Amino acid sequence: MAEKIIEALNKGMITIYEREKEEHPKIIGKYHPSSIGECIKKQYYDFYLARMPTTEKLAIFATGRGIHEIIAEILENSNVVKVEAKELETKLDFGEAMLSGRVDVIVADVEGEKIIIEVKSTSQSIKEPYKRHILQIQSYLHALNVQKGIILYWDKRRGVRTTFEVEKNDELLSILKERTLSLHNYIKNKIEPPREAVIEKDFLQCINCEYLQECRPLKLDVEDESELAIFELDNIIFNTNKRMEMTLKELNLDPNVNFKQLDKDLKEKIFNVYYSDKYINFDEPIHENINKALELYMQNKKIVIITNRPPHMEKCTSEQLMEIGLPYEAIFFRNSHFKGINFKSLIVNLLISSGYKIFEIFDEYSVTEKIKKRIKNDIKK
Repeated sequence: MAEKIIEALNKGMITIYEREKEEHPKIIGKYHPSSIGECIKKQYYDFYLARMPTTEKLAIFATGRGIHEIIAEILENSNVVKVEAKELETKLDFGEAMLSGRVDVIVADVEGEKIIIEVKSTSQSIKEPYKRHILQIQSYLHALNVQKGIILYWDKRRGVRTTFEVEKNDELLSILKERTLSLHNYIKNKIEPPREAVIEKDFLQCINCEYLQECRPLKLDVEDESELAIFELDNIIFNTNKRMEMTLKELNLDPNVNFKQLDKDLKEKIFNVYYSDKYINFDEPIHENINKALELYMQNKKIVIITNRPPHMEKCTSEQLMEIGLPYEAIFFRNSHFKGINFKSLIVNLLISSGYKIFEIFDEYSVTEKIKKRIKNDIKK
């Protein structure tokens, strides 16, 4: 009986998806505001490959739609604001191509102004709006000539609601036009675009993409199915105890401070100093691990570095690695949107999806074990 219910849900979601696909056929020159900020290569694949989403992804879409509908109803019944329109169609014409979509909610008379609300369901804390969501709401603001909008992130796990005000911006309109016409050129001429998400280091887009097999986002300049040895830098290749000691001294903190007892703001201050080039000259090479990496390199294992260091440390990190003579195929610096373990697991998964095997991961023991549990196939050792 339970299996029948799951079967019915799956078939129902697929039926709705196929019906909407028929009602909104893909037309060269007509593109979607909701995806124009996404990776150009993914949009190209969406147009020509049009892969059916998994039932899990369809369920996520259905959850998002439900949240959109209930928020509109909540606002209508609030007696605080007036909902003027829901799911209103918009068109933003750029000549050769246009953006055509639907606004979630238009609210009239919020402190004397009309605003557009774009609703996004999420399962994580949002510190700043995503670039693709800003571009989406900008397309609506310009199409309807509304001055202000709000991006509302609704955390479906914790019930937290986070809002960001967005004003109509002519510079972003120019970006919308450039992206729309660029996408149109690729699609019209059947020219496959570059891996934009990888170039911009927006790896979360990659891991959630249906076209991993075709794209191979982290394809390296090595043979397919090469074995990779993954290394962290801090406290694996370099002993950074002295760097942390100097950081704590600058902030007048006890060198034996318990990090678990510190508040969020103080931790941020510490790591802002620690993850800079200020005291990096105090790092000491860990020769045992460096020799291990060189030994693996001589055995034709490919060295890939995935580090918690932020991107602004790229220059000083490159200089460090040059000094110790460590060869490597690629280095990935942690994006600020991610916790370390999440970022490292993400990159390892993308490397596997790009056609490589993981020989071993050299990191703190607890981190390595967590990554091994999260990746999609087995590490050899």
